[in-house]
Amino acid sequence: MKERETSSPGFHVGGETVSTYNDEHYKKLRERWGLGDDFLATFDFTKNMKGGGGKGGDLMGFTTDKLYIIKEVNPGDQKSLLKITEDYAQHLLDPHGSLLARFFLHFSRKGKDFLVMNNWMPPPRYDAVDSMEELGFDLKTNYNRFDLKGCADDKTLVALGEPVHAVHKRIFNVGMWCGDALWTPERKRYFEGKKHAREVKFHVSPQTHDEITAMTKRDVAFLQKWGLMDYSLVVSYHGVPRTHLDVARSVYAGTSDGGSQPYLAASKDTLYISYVGIIDFLQDWTCAKKVAMCVKCCERNKATIPPVPYGDRFASFVDAKFSGDCAPVPEVVALDATP
Repeated sequence: MKERETSSPGFHVGGETVSTYNDEHYKKLRERWGLGDDFLATFDFTKNMKGGGGKGGDLMGFTTDKLYIIKEVNPGDQKSLLKITEDYAQHLLDPHGSLLARFFLHFSRKGKDFLVMNNWMPPPRYDAVDSMEELGFDLKTNYNRFDLKGCADDKTLVALGEPVHAVHKRIFNVGMWCGDALWTPERKRYFEGKKHAREVKFHVSPQTHDEITAMTKRDVAFLQKWGLMDYSLVVSYHGVPRTHLDVARSVYAGTSDGGSQPYLAASKDTLYISYVGIIDFLQDWTCAKKVAMCVKCCERNKATIPPVPYGDRFASFVDAKFSGDCAPVPEVVALDATP
């Protein structure tokens, strides 16, 4: 699709009037999820935007309520986004549902392109609890986040409430390739986080498992159609005692997706809270990716493979990652109400 930049008088981001791309489509998404054209009027570019929003150090920032992300778009993603916009909007508006990150605005500011999307992993609202001590358990130690592709790139972002910082092996770090004796504590924690991300299972209800699997398959088919790959499933996963449903509903109050998340389910003793979404799906299968696949020919279970096998592997991975072995919350509430 040819690039279409349109002026939108009255559409403000951080007090500035911005030029938008294909906004007739994003406006439909804003209307679907109840967003007015002023939902970013108070955003502060100076205070809220920081570098590091991608491998290239793209700018990224959160709205004050942490429900939306404003992210700089690199040239490759810009090309993909302009190409898929109309089909993407139709895909999200379909009643079958989607886990793809929801894009609500695509705009240009001072020579840079930006995208506004929902945040699939809003931080817990600990201030909703009067006293952690009175709860009898530490909510923060139940806070875990993952970035998953179904390959060797899977990683833990937050473990037991603490961020897990990436410490990669590099060809020039000779000591890292000779066993773990010379590894720093940070490297060891990152490695353990990768193992945990590979092994962890997410406990949900059978209905939620089927819903997540069905939406993932549908999303993957869309991404394969457009030749996109290298995307991730992000999961924010929490567990609290089953008797604290009221706490869970206030601390994990939900995303900006219209109320379908978080997913709640419970075993005999534990209430599980899960946020799930697919992000970073604008990577095209470029010549650079094809070269990278050849360079990494000796690497097992790599991320750099063509869009069709990437998507097939991703869908199978998601289906297996979620265990539908818990009761749905309405059923839990009924059981708890039984004398």
